[in-house]
Amino acid sequence: MTALLCALSLVVLTQSPVVSVSFDLRALPEQDYRRWDGVELERKVALRLIQEGFAVVSPRGPAQLRLRASRAPDGLLLEAVGPQQRVEQRVRVGRGSIAELHLEVAQKLAEMTRAVQPESEPEPPPPEPVLQPPVEVAAAPVHSSGLDLGLGLGTLWGGPGVAPHLLLSARWGLGDLGLDVETGLGVSSEPALNVVEVQGGAFVSYRHAVSERLRLEPAVGAGLVVHAFRLEDTWVSEPRGTQVSPAGWARLKLGWRFTERLAAEVRVALGLLRPVTHVREGETLWSRGGARLETGVQLSWGL
Repeated sequence: MTALLCALSLVVLTQSPVVSVSFDLRALPEQDYRRWDGVELERKVALRLIQEGFAVVSPRGPAQLRLRASRAPDGLLLEAVGPQQRVEQRVRVGRGSIAELHLEVAQKLAEMTRAVQPESEPEPPPPEPVLQPPVEVAAAPVHSSGLDLGLGLGTLWGGPGVAPHLLLSARWGLGDLGLDVETGLGVSSEPALNVVEVQGGAFVSYRHAVSERLRLEPAVGAGLVVHAFRLEDTWVSEPRGTQVSPAGWARLKLGWRFTERLAAEVRVALGLLRPVTHVREGETLWSRGGARLETGVQLSWGL
């Protein structure tokens, strides 16, 4: 549709002395281009500029006025460059729907275009014998990187009971893929035995945007679990001990983004590790099999 509007606009340009305008979204990262529906935004901006009497052309071709949109810390930076002056405005994102964002961007770009257009009407360019079809704007794959820190609380399932679980995490993202590091602490208290399990692991994750705010993140990882125990009987010769076991995890997170930085996540992970059993005089005090289920919620903050 954007290509058709540009083609119609070129036909008008060859027949009447109107001002040519190009709109460029190539500076946007690919993730933001998809999140804000860049194709639909280009169509709405082109339609609005044509309604204002301008001729919309491809950003790769010559144009008297050039409009650009790029990423800013608080949203979008809009620029309009004319033969004599340049103006810019900022648009904050995340406050409304995608349709409202498109309407605001189109309105501001139309106002900025009128502000930088030349005072006198330019000479119409000579007609070309063959009109080349305009090229659709396709942003080059640009993967943004960032660090997310997380703090969560949950439960461990798989021992004699339900144990609390504290979790710290960090994720370094490269586009949709990411490298995660997690450390966790689980405590289980029984009448005759106290158990503390400290875990650490590295994960490879994939973050998929289900909607503008909802995201799904599966991951797999490997690491170690340190199992430390202490018997309450004072007469036992070795009341304390530590066991180290390699472990692997399959993890799934479902996150809801409140702002550009803050998100809440629900975490479910299945861990496979070495079984542990503590027996005293034929009586089983504490036992866990080779599988452990981890559930919890956490807050994630992007830096």
